[in-house]
Amino acid sequence: MPGPFENSSQWMDCSDAELESLAEQTDFSGFVPGRDLPPLRERLLRLERERGITEVHRRFSEKVLAAGARLVETPRYLGMQSSFALSPDGRHLAIANDRLGKSPGGDVCIWELATGRVVDAVGFETTQVGSTGDPSCLQWSPSGKWLGVILDKVVVGVLRAFAGTRPTFTADVTRRWGSPPAWAVINPAHVANTGHLPAWCWSPDETQLFISTPGPDGALGCIVPFREGARVNEDSDGIRWCPARLDGQPSKSQPHTWVRWSPDGSRIHGYCKDEFVSDPNVDLENEPTRSSVSVIDVRSGAFQYRFDGLKLPTAFSPDGTRLAFGEQSPRIASGRTARTVAYLRKHVDVRGYVGAEEYVWSRDGRRLAVLIRGDESSQILIYEAGKFLCEVDLKGRSFGLALRSGDLGRWAWSPDGSMGACLLREGKAEAWKREGLTVELWKVGPSPRMLRRLEGASGIDGLAWGADDTLVGAGPHAIAFWDVNTGVLRSHSSFALERGRLPPLSDWNPWPGEVARFIPTERGWDFTRAQPDGTVECPPGSREKLEPWLMFSVGGRHAWPWRWAEGTPHARWEEKAPTPVVSKVPVESPIHYRAEPVFTPGPAIRDNLAPYVGQTLLLRLNWHGWSYALGVLLEATEKGLLLDPPCPSLWSNREPVLPYGEISWVGPAVALEGPETGP
Repeated sequence: MPGPFENSSQWMDCSDAELESLAEQTDFSGFVPGRDLPPLRERLLRLERERGITEVHRRFSEKVLAAGARLVETPRYLGMQSSFALSPDGRHLAIANDRLGKSPGGDVCIWELATGRVVDAVGFETTQVGSTGDPSCLQWSPSGKWLGVILDKVVVGVLRAFAGTRPTFTADVTRRWGSPPAWAVINPAHVANTGHLPAWCWSPDETQLFISTPGPDGALGCIVPFREGARVNEDSDGIRWCPARLDGQPSKSQPHTWVRWSPDGSRIHGYCKDEFVSDPNVDLENEPTRSSVSVIDVRSGAFQYRFDGLKLPTAFSPDGTRLAFGEQSPRIASGRTARTVAYLRKHVDVRGYVGAEEYVWSRDGRRLAVLIRGDESSQILIYEAGKFLCEVDLKGRSFGLALRSGDLGRWAWSPDGSMGACLLREGKAEAWKREGLTVELWKVGPSPRMLRRLEGASGIDGLAWGADDTLVGAGPHAIAFWDVNTGVLRSHSSFALERGRLPPLSDWNPWPGEVARFIPTERGWDFTRAQPDGTVECPPGSREKLEPWLMFSVGGRHAWPWRWAEGTPHARWEEKAPTPVVSKVPVESPIHYRAEPVFTPGPAIRDNLAPYVGQTLLLRLNWHGWSYALGVLLEATEKGLLLDPPCPSLWSNREPVLPYGEISWVGPAVALEGPETGP
């Protein structure tokens, strides 16, 4: 019966009785997940809301999953999410993240926007993925078939998207010439084999990559042929170095920190921020940094132009033909020559003008949003074809915190550029926090109007407007998905540990060699494992918490709830308890802890902690990534805490007092139970 697959309205509009008949009679041999699964899933979600999980859910699960699917667990806890990339069709968001704790590894996860769940994940046990402060470390190919990511700050690795496999192509061309800062580029012999974090981009036809890195004879990048299965280094055949000469003379430039290949394939445009003059006679300690923008001609490898007057922030239009830049004097320039074509300052009308914070082009490059901040107010200026169109009045609200990488912005255009979403907070109080945030949707035109507010934006630093009327927001430890038509929050996930918790010791994992998944309990942790065949191992007391995070990945792209398949051969709980492991932790090693109660920074923290002098405290620190401290409280001083062993300030290893401003939470340490140990 091919009929239901050709007309999705039959799924959506049929009665429950008709849906039950379809579940029994439909031949799924012609089922195409990309076409047929989303409407079927939406109809079954409606049925679940009205009647709960029924036999119809199980029957459809048997047929959908019979063609092949693998179970993927959306992580409950992750390290810092650092790099983000929306797929070309707008239906998936790829994210690179660190591992929780001090593990050197990381993951690349692909989220389906329609369900807010992970449908593909590739783990790297000892390899760092992405970057915490550099843009575009994670990029889809133009067709969406491939996904490239920076590995260990040196290698560009390309994996086949939605396949769940490690990179099939790597390009390691950066080790020979050293790494930033500028002294390392000038004197590469002193930093041999330390690597250089490369900016990079895809060619429009996906046959080549451009990698921005110092090269021989003053080259500032190379064009690398892309071929699945290849392992490329600086000596491989087919690499073409770009001399980056300007008017026939060697350039004193440094490699770009952001690059894109023009859609017509003729140019590579990009910018370099915080650039030093590449001159060994320059006193780098006293020489101020600068930023520059330049364009490389693909055929010759030479600079078409270089512009040293660049002021951040900056953003190229999608086709590279226009460039918006400047904080104090925002402007639009030609992307081909860097000549200014429009000054934007005359349209700014805010009290206590501070400057432009962000430029965001619409997908077609027709419209530009300029986020302007003042001491007392903020505004968004909208330009169309380079001319002022309108102002979005924020009425005293301010922008949320920006992502360090800049991969996602605080303004996101709808795919057609007719609407925009903005991440805001009320007033200016405690602007460093990722709480008290809201997202506003605006209709953009000569007379813009606010359509609705979206709640549930806590932990969000950046937005992306995807396909099918879905808005996604992400931050270092959170992700959220909204339906822009209704304003409904479809899903919000926080990957931070509960306050007062440390990740369990690696030796507690009952499945050595595998990524540990865990759920907190009063006594410690329950460990869980979701296997690709649909088997889930989890202690009974934690099943209710785990079940919403389990999804089958159909075709590697679409999530199908595991709960619908429970009771079929495709999904089952494993009743056998995990096999106890023999602890390798020496007796003298620290006991594992949680903290209860928890005190957060504030005027009363010193008085609150005074009764706990002499007790062991557990602290979560406001440092990069996940950082903890454990020590006996000696004194709660006016400036901070004095611990034994000392926990010095992040900014001064000589200062024994840990400032209160560097503490996220603190509490008396309570020992947790570990697993049973062998003889």
